[in-house]
Amino acid sequence: MSDARFSSALDGIFTKLREIYTSRGYTRYRVGRFEEYDLYAKNRSFITGSSILTFTDTDGRLMALKPDVTLSVIKNTAPSRGLRKVYYCESVYRAADPSSGFSEIQQAGLECIGSLTLFDVCEVIELAAGSLAALSERYMLDLSHLGLLDGFLEDNGVPAHIRPELLRLAEEKNSHEAMALAEKNGVPLYVMDAFNTMIHLRAPLEEAVRRLSSLPLGERAAEALSELARVAVALRGVEGIYLDLSLRCDGRYYNGIVMRGYIPDVPSPVLSGGRYDGLTKRLHRDAGAMGFAVYLNLLDRLVPEPDGTDTDILILHNGSDPEGLLRAVRALTAEGKRVRTDTAAPEGFRFGKLLHYEGGELRE
Repeated sequence: MSDARFSSALDGIFTKLREIYTSRGYTRYRVGRFEEYDLYAKNRSFITGSSILTFTDTDGRLMALKPDVTLSVIKNTAPSRGLRKVYYCESVYRAADPSSGFSEIQQAGLECIGSLTLFDVCEVIELAAGSLAALSERYMLDLSHLGLLDGFLEDNGVPAHIRPELLRLAEEKNSHEAMALAEKNGVPLYVMDAFNTMIHLRAPLEEAVRRLSSLPLGERAAEALSELARVAVALRGVEGIYLDLSLRCDGRYYNGIVMRGYIPDVPSPVLSGGRYDGLTKRLHRDAGAMGFAVYLNLLDRLVPEPDGTDTDILILHNGSDPEGLLRAVRALTAEGKRVRTDTAAPEGFRFGKLLHYEGGELRE
């Protein structure tokens, strides 16, 4: 697919997303391409990918091509009485791993920063679902709550030194190694039975909440489940929302509900986000925050491929009647045809139908 076609398709997708976000009072946020490298160096593990492209500015400061939008939004958000609700469509620059080259990646998304209420949390989740629905009717939005598994392990007296490893194994849904580690450290079997139920549970949100309510959760985990239950009620009628507790995010930054979104034919999540109060604290902002990003670079499969031709109609002409030829071309493009005009057939150019323009008329 040509870069021009994909860029045009992305413009159309972002227009849909912008309409969704502005309908809820979110305003456009624009950031520059560069930030001081120190901002990203101190929060490197928050950034998807491991590499940052740097350069030295004319004043000697070490700068970075922006690898993330959220960090810039928080850094440039001044304290205010109300919420800051912004959306964006920005390019970021990063490499997925040290062996791959840097890429320019387009993202769209939103951030809600301030004293969040449960309504604000629910609205961000609903807008995430709406973003996915704009891409595909068959989307899936997976939610998790970091307080559930973490709180469950703490509430049930699981030794602190093995909890990080159990949470890592939960991401992999690796019951076998989790059970072996727990047995070695004297964790009761009933605790691990409940743990395995939790990490393998994936169900529509309301159903999952009902199934989890019968487990020996403990106070902290029960509080997290209560929040999810209220979210499930508020979002009743919003399709495609599931609970999957194997979904994890870095606990230094994220807290509460986190999410990932999927659409058919794209193997990676096309949306990710959640509540990240920990990040605002690290950046010395006394505020809650929740948001998500849509990875537009993954959406090339949503753009229909052409039928193998470069144009529907190629018109050859001698250049003697530009006014008449323009009228003929306008009529064809008004019918939805792709039209190219030339004085000779370009080498290697693929076309569906060849026409000649002579004497004010088109003929085959």
